[in-house]
Amino acid sequence: MKRAILVGLAMVCLVIYLVLLNGESVDFRLTNNWIVHWNVGALIGGAFVTGVLLALAVFAIQATRRAFVEWRSGRIQRRSSRIDQWEESGEQLIWSGDAPRGRALLQKAWQRRPESSYAVLALAESFRDTGELHRARGVLFDAASQQHTNPDVLLALAETHRAAGELGPCIEVLERLRALYPRAPRVLRALRDAYGEAQRWPEAVNAQEALVTEIRDSQQVSRERDTSVLLRYQASLQIKELDKKVEALEGLAASRSPQLPVLVSLGDALAAAGRPDDASAVWERALRNSPRTVLVDRLKGLATETRHRDRLRGLLRKLKAQQVSGDNLHWVVAQLWLQDRNADEAMRELQAIQQPEAIGAPYHWLQAEACRQRGQIDQAVAAYARNTGDIGSYHCTTCQRFAPEWIGRCPQCRSWDSYKAAVEIGA
Repeated sequence: MKRAILVGLAMVCLVIYLVLLNGESVDFRLTNNWIVHWNVGALIGGAFVTGVLLALAVFAIQATRRAFVEWRSGRIQRRSSRIDQWEESGEQLIWSGDAPRGRALLQKAWQRRPESSYAVLALAESFRDTGELHRARGVLFDAASQQHTNPDVLLALAETHRAAGELGPCIEVLERLRALYPRAPRVLRALRDAYGEAQRWPEAVNAQEALVTEIRDSQQVSRERDTSVLLRYQASLQIKELDKKVEALEGLAASRSPQLPVLVSLGDALAAAGRPDDASAVWERALRNSPRTVLVDRLKGLATETRHRDRLRGLLRKLKAQQVSGDNLHWVVAQLWLQDRNADEAMRELQAIQQPEAIGAPYHWLQAEACRQRGQIDQAVAAYARNTGDIGSYHCTTCQRFAPEWIGRCPQCRSWDSYKAAVEIGA
């Protein structure tokens, strides 16, 4: 400060010195017709002072601008820090069980910074955790209206629609998201699953094929290709024309290691198309490679004569021991003998079973039928009395859902090839 005062005094002294040194007057033209008679020293001093004042004015303007920018930046930073604190505190309160206060802070943070998705996603998630799907959907819908291209908000909105059972709006949001990000694996996977739940299998196949092209990990690619087979299988089941359905299933069965549901459904389609011999050939080949009770049931359905059942029994005896359950295989063969009204052979097969209690109700039912055909009424009644369970159902090994018929894909847990028979011959 003292230095500035000293410099100012020196400048004033310099101006006074110039005025005294240059005392004569001169004509100074401001325009062609405007002439001023001033002292030379005064003109020199005035020019100097004017330059200094202009320089000071420019410096003051720049300093004022820098101060304003710094003030504004600090204000924005303080505002951002305060919003960050609201978001952090709101989430912590929700995790601590104080949902009303936490949601209030998150709502305030979202209103102050609507371009950020953190607060709105945390707020919507808190509503979903308490089952308030309509409130979560409303928050995300408002956010999606403001942030038309934010993928996290759109994906969360689609998931909320899906959780509420609103597959139509869910697919609509996901298709909008795919149009914005056509190569995003998360979007393709979510869209594939939504199409699957809506039974729109051809569209699910298209989404899955696009997903496979985006995966780089070899193991994950293999898993996704297995999923592609499942989706194409489900799409083929929806085909109404039998010839086209058979063609689609044959394409899937032509792979190096076709899945059992494909072979079972291919045989069903061939049988429905009036080609029982081809259906039998498909099921017999599958039975040799992967013994399963469902294949035996299908072949029994086509075995209209004793020679057909003899062929089936011969095929069952040739199965490798490590591929089958011996006791269950005896039970199945005994069932075939009963269809031929040969109760003695059926009883011999039942007697060969080492652990009948492991089979349970199906064993007692078959024993009762054999005794009835042999005329042993008392033994039949006693065996029927021990039959207290279901003998012909299938169940999902993943979610334990029961079904009267075999299903290739569980409608409850959506597991692939998870349905096994009550008496399953496969090891």
